[in-house]
Amino acid sequence: MLNFLYPVMHPDLAKLMDLQQVEGEIARLNAEVAALPKHLQAIETKLSAAKNGVEKAKAAIKADELAKRKYENDIQGQHEKIRKFREQSSSVKTNEQYKALLAEISFAEQEIRGLEDKILESMEDAENKERQLKAAEVEFKAETLEIEKEKNEARAITEKDEKRLAELRQTESALRTGIGEDSLSQYDRIARHRGTGIAGARDQRCLGCQIMLRPQVFAEIRRGDRVVACDSCSRLLYFIPSDTPDAALRSNVGAERTWMFLPHVGQRGVFAVFVNNKGNAHMRTFDVETGRFLEKHSEKGKNYIQAFSAQMEHGRELFVDEAGLAEEKDQLPSEALEDLRRQIPHSQEQAPTTAGE
Repeated sequence: MLNFLYPVMHPDLAKLMDLQQVEGEIARLNAEVAALPKHLQAIETKLSAAKNGVEKAKAAIKADELAKRKYENDIQGQHEKIRKFREQSSSVKTNEQYKALLAEISFAEQEIRGLEDKILESMEDAENKERQLKAAEVEFKAETLEIEKEKNEARAITEKDEKRLAELRQTESALRTGIGEDSLSQYDRIARHRGTGIAGARDQRCLGCQIMLRPQVFAEIRRGDRVVACDSCSRLLYFIPSDTPDAALRSNVGAERTWMFLPHVGQRGVFAVFVNNKGNAHMRTFDVETGRFLEKHSEKGKNYIQAFSAQMEHGRELFVDEAGLAEEKDQLPSEALEDLRRQIPHSQEQAPTTAGE
């Protein structure tokens, strides 16, 4: 956080601003590290599926081989029957007995022809399954190489995250040591409930909950001689001059994950989360009324600032409890949705879009 942009500030607030940024990064990295086992399990499941394809192909070939041997044994059995019937034919005494033996021989020969046809079909089927096995083995080998690469990358990211976490925890500890006990206690209590414990105040408005401040409260914040809390959300407030550029307030933009309200999208605007993931950028949008997932856009080989600068240009950054939003899929949790909605100015939430947007 560029504290020099806000010269009128109680010393505790300056340190709390840095602390909140450090703890936000710690939370993000902890979530990334915690997600590794699940990611590795998904990778192993993918590899297991490829391996199962090879095993199934081998099992099918083996079953065909066993069936072929059975057919060959059955043919041998039928030939043995024919030999016995022919031996018996030399000793029969009546014409009826002789005809019966001939019928048995004919039936056995018919059985042999049927079994030989099955052997030919089995051999043709075996050729197809051999091709399937080779294809499955090639796929399994490719998957193994790709998955091993993914696992190494995941471990490398985790190792980097854990190293960075150790550094950040040292910074966190040092910052906490230099903050007044009362200020730190209040900050911790609000951060546990709200996700953030400190927020800016500009144009007589708390930027944490977007509620207007009483004139005397805002005047105290501007003086900066004591720590003042928002009457609505209880966050500790620091003064931001009206002419401070919006870009300077977006301390989270440039991180791996940023939430914004985009008033120019749809009828009432949308909530959007911008994410960098493995060299690609993603933007997911959610309905401001229901929290329902709307759509996802992705760009390969870019970060989200490069990919979605046009969308972010008119967006309002939102401060969120990442723990409550880390697993959002098709629906935002109700508590998280309420917290996001509190940060939208009522006039923007109700404003219709212009034609063609």
